Amino acid sequence: MKLYFDDVAFDGQLQRAVGKSDAGMANAGECLAIAQRITPGDRDSWYQAWSEFATGLVSRGDEARRAGHNISARNAYLRAAEYFRQAFFFHREDLDADKLRRAYAASVTAFRAALELTEYPARALTGEVSGYLFSPPAGGSHPTILHIGGYDSTAEELYASVPAALARGYAFAAVDGPGQGATLYDRRVAMRPDWENVVPRMFDALAAEPEVDDRRIALVGRSFGGVIAPRGAAGEHRLAGLIVDPGQFDMGPALLAQLGPLADHVHDPDADDQFQRLLDQPAMKAFLGPRMATHGVSSVRAYCEDMLRYSNAETAAQITCPTFVTDNETDPVSTGQGHLLYEHLTCPKEFRLFTKADGAEGHCEGMASTVFWDAAYNWLDDLTSR
Repeated sequence: MKLYFDDVAFDGQLQRAVGKSDAGMANAGECLAIAQRITPGDRDSWYQAWSEFATGLVSRGDEARRAGHNISARNAYLRAAEYFRQAFFFHREDLDADKLRRAYAASVTAFRAALELTEYPARALTGEVSGYLFSPPAGGSHPTILHIGGYDSTAEELYASVPAALARGYAFAAVDGPGQGATLYDRRVAMRPDWENVVPRMFDALAAEPEVDDRRIALVGRSFGGVIAPRGAAGEHRLAGLIVDPGQFDMGPALLAQLGPLADHVHDPDADDQFQRLLDQPAMKAFLGPRMATHGVSSVRAYCEDMLRYSNAETAAQITCPTFVTDNETDPVSTGQGHLLYEHLTCPKEFRLFTKADGAEGHCEGMASTVFWDAAYNWLDDLTSR
């Protein structure tokens, strides 16, 4: 589905922002107005358009707050947080880049300004878990979503999924793990495949929070989280459930298929120069640069070799908690791997395929995240009420 840009990458990211409108973290009219200011394919004009609009929203939020209009201020700050995140999206190949540093910091600052004005308990998490905890107004402990994001997500961005949880009585932990958000940009901890050693520490930290019912913590992974969350669940058997959207079984075969003759040399350091020449193509440089930074490597071959470690082939059968696996008939990322992961699970499981007819086509259901969350919570409500 094309929304505005002919450029697939630009249009996909525009849709990613518009999809947050249900949660008040974006506005479709604003997003389209920003899009009109962007020169197609020009990532600097992308940065300028999003960041300038976000800066204006922060000013409006400050004015509203001074006048006592706290809801309007909160709403402006939330949208600014998302628009600043959009600004740096195409500038992630250098973790020290000024555009990335400035826009990421501005996104966090705007989000935390909104956090102070929420009508429900919300606070930043520190220590073992980097992120935020949101809980329903009622006291006591609650069933809880432990949500890890995708390849380029931030804990702030995950707020878009918070209202759906709170409306159903769930607490929601939006966290950054290795290679994500603050853990990558501030602490410089790169992505790693062995989330079976990451999630147990997250679980321990979250279970210690008074708002959290440690018997009812469900792990959710979306986008690249569909690869790493199952690895995490394989190492944490206290989880009440696992939800992945889309489920992904093994990243290696798809990557090797795209490399052509280079696939035979992915483990050969002598082939570094051949792999590096891929960066001579602007489209490949834009694709590979941010991924190399996320993995903490400096060569294309090292990135490709590292990606072969992102597999659930040896760990899927170790998952014991009930699991809800999704896929999407038009997702260019999963390419049918959701059902492949589902087939390899030996735990109680359910599968859901989202379709274009649902109005939910594309990666992570594109602009129809409410379709995904309704299905996920229908499954999870039945599970946690037992």
